[in-house]
Amino acid sequence: MEENGNINNQEYDILHSTRYSIYKFSMRVSMMSCFLITIILVFSTCTRQGKSDESLDRAESLMNTAPDSALTILDSLEPSSHDFSKENLRRWQLLRLTAQNKCDTVFHSDSLQLELVKYYDSHGTPNERMTAHYLLGRAYSDMGESPHALQCYQDAVACADTTSQECDYNILFRVYGQIAFIYEAQHLYEEEIDSWDKFSHFASKAGDVYCYIKGLEYKVVPYYAMNDTAACFRMTHKVQNLYMENGYEEKAAGVYYTVIMILLDDGQYNQAHELMRIYEEKSGFFDKNGNIKPGMEHYYYAKGLYFKGVHQTDSAEFFFRKLQCYHVNNNYEAYKGLLSVCLERRDIDSVAKYAILCEAALDSIQAMDQSDAVAITHSLYNYNRMGVIANQKTLESQKRKTWIWMLAMIILMVTILGVSIFLRQKRKKEEELGRMSSEHMAAVHKYKSLEHELQILEQDHHSVIEDKKREIEKLSEIIEEYKARFASLPNEKCEAAMQNADIVLSFREKAKAKRGGTLPTPSDWGLLKALLQENLPHFYDKIILNGGLSEQELQICLLCRLDFHTGEIAVLLDTLSQRITNAKISANLKLFGVKKAFSLKDNLRRI
Repeated sequence: MEENGNINNQEYDILHSTRYSIYKFSMRVSMMSCFLITIILVFSTCTRQGKSDESLDRAESLMNTAPDSALTILDSLEPSSHDFSKENLRRWQLLRLTAQNKCDTVFHSDSLQLELVKYYDSHGTPNERMTAHYLLGRAYSDMGESPHALQCYQDAVACADTTSQECDYNILFRVYGQIAFIYEAQHLYEEEIDSWDKFSHFASKAGDVYCYIKGLEYKVVPYYAMNDTAACFRMTHKVQNLYMENGYEEKAAGVYYTVIMILLDDGQYNQAHELMRIYEEKSGFFDKNGNIKPGMEHYYYAKGLYFKGVHQTDSAEFFFRKLQCYHVNNNYEAYKGLLSVCLERRDIDSVAKYAILCEAALDSIQAMDQSDAVAITHSLYNYNRMGVIANQKTLESQKRKTWIWMLAMIILMVTILGVSIFLRQKRKKEEELGRMSSEHMAAVHKYKSLEHELQILEQDHHSVIEDKKREIEKLSEIIEEYKARFASLPNEKCEAAMQNADIVLSFREKAKAKRGGTLPTPSDWGLLKALLQENLPHFYDKIILNGGLSEQELQICLLCRLDFHTGEIAVLLDTLSQRITNAKISANLKLFGVKKAFSLKDNLRRI
């Protein structure tokens, strides 16, 4: 039995040892397997990461020269984008939006752009932050939120580090281009010109010669809108030379349109004809039949003006009717040109017809301008409203954080006090009594101090009120004295006094200037109305309060009553004499039922 027992024990030890060895071996195999799997996973991840970096680098290198190819590469990465690191994912999203923007994609949402702005404001380089804000501005621009877009473009400019050699001037000058377009839509011509200057400056730094010249060319139109014809000629000449020097011959011939219009307005038909010949033969804008490319049909108006100026009325009529086919500016210029042709031919029936059509087209353009202004105002209101809401949310968030911090401090203090409350109970009661005594004395002192301050304030308050009352009474006496003096004067002297009032003399000085001079301000018109209200109250009630006139008609009636002639009124309102005459007819018809212009002044003086 013992022998059998020993044999069994030895077998057991051998079996146990064998199992232990097998277990150790299997553990080593498992550890080696895990290690190899980890290495394979890390290696495969690094390989995928390296491939994605390479693809992103290649797409970025093509962004400015071939954005459509860059977008193709970036779109091909979309199936594997879920495996990207957060950094590569954001970079891919930023590059893809940039490529879509360069390929003229219209953005309908700002959600991804907002995420990129939030990420790159914390993690990105100045170029990445600038690009993110720029793309957010492009989204708002496509969504019709111009004020918000302008703010984003200004934020993008603020992100740019122009002192660094790494600054991405290709993005920066395009940001200024978008800013310029917003200013153009709002008729802020000086700001637009400044933005085009910066556009050209940074395009030059980016090495983009064409965009540098194009930025200078864009300045010609706002100069023309500001009636700075000398700047138009100077800038056109400079741009034309730069285009020729850099091999853009067609572009050089295509810069003359604004200058042609200036020459035609000045009656310099020979010079205009030479530039028109170059424009038509070398710009590349015209087909073999002499038709200009779509979207540029406005040029037919210039052609019509030229032929009318050289007394070839049939040719002029041909081009005005050709312009009419394209409905440019609601056909206002076409009708205006045809009206001038009919006037020259003395075709009375056609004159009446095109005068009505011309006025209707102009009213339509004005209505569209007013609609655009309302849209911009509405967009600005929404933007300001969003800003107020955002500020309110920020304040609420700050208040929440403050309350949370205060609550945490209170809990900490209660915990500390709970541990030591037993040992400090007696001293706490003594301190409580001392504090109550101190607070009582402080309250008494503060009460007396506030009571004294209140007495002083009440005395000062009564003093100020009395001073104002005395001042009002004094002014009232002066006003009554002047009223009495004016009432005693004959009508002729009252009229002379009114004609020699400072505000009337100011209007007469402004009327002496040429077209484009200093115009009366809304404050000036308000003073003029106040003068008439004081001196001609019946006239004021009938014409200003109850006349039912448009603003322009009302202003013309005020000036007619004060003996301003049509030429002076045209200067003060910065418009044509014919429009003044038309407005007089309209006002005379509304007020007195007379459809004439010359009798308006006499009718007004009889009120």
